[in-house]
Amino acid sequence: MRDAIGATRQELAALEKDGLLAPRVRASKVKNPWRLSDGLELMSDLEEGARPVSAEDGNWETLLLARNRSGLCLGDLLKAIREGALTKGQQAGAKGFHSIVVRKRDVDALAAVVLSARPDVGRMLPGFVSAASFGRSVGLRDHGDFTALIEAGQTPALRVLHPKTNRPQYRMTQADIEAFHRRFVTMTTLAAQTGMHRNSLGAKLAAARVARFSHDGQEFGPVYLRREAEIALR
Repeated sequence: MRDAIGATRQELAALEKDGLLAPRVRASKVKNPWRLSDGLELMSDLEEGARPVSAEDGNWETLLLARNRSGLCLGDLLKAIREGALTKGQQAGAKGFHSIVVRKRDVDALAAVVLSARPDVGRMLPGFVSAASFGRSVGLRDHGDFTALIEAGQTPALRVLHPKTNRPQYRMTQADIEAFHRRFVTMTTLAAQTGMHRNSLGAKLAAARVARFSHDGQEFGPVYLRREAEIALR
């Protein structure tokens, strides 16, 4: 099976442990307990549409490394790939399970949402919602931009250590969320507030020369000061 799908011993063990590949029999004396068609079907699904990635690109990691680093299971990662929430790549010139890679920052954003949503984890974390989840809800898809906005001191959030992964994470209380909305708007929140199409909103902001918010030369994605946007839309 390892040869058929191009997986290391640890990767095959993880696939079995996470329930993605199961031996057809578990008797210890059976020499070939695997059904190769299961592994080949999995690989066909993973390799189809994978974008080529240089093996030297440190922004990407194998599925096993992503699993071990983030605390997610392989099922979480594959589900996100199939739903289009996680972009899959394949190291150039390589084949098999070990060649399939995902972007680290996307894995971190996925982990912040998936792990925080689990009841046993949610009870251990302070705050109302993860900053990553809130950022996406207002149309700020790049988690790095929203994190930078928080770390620049421009919108409040709580910095905590995730109890499962021991990685730092930002959480937002209801007061933090209200503070963001008082100061900032995005195309998503403006569209909900005004009922206008995003293209029309963009045209009005551009005509009034309302620029994206920046601080000390640093930009934070498509976020605008509320007072400037509201003046432009009057």
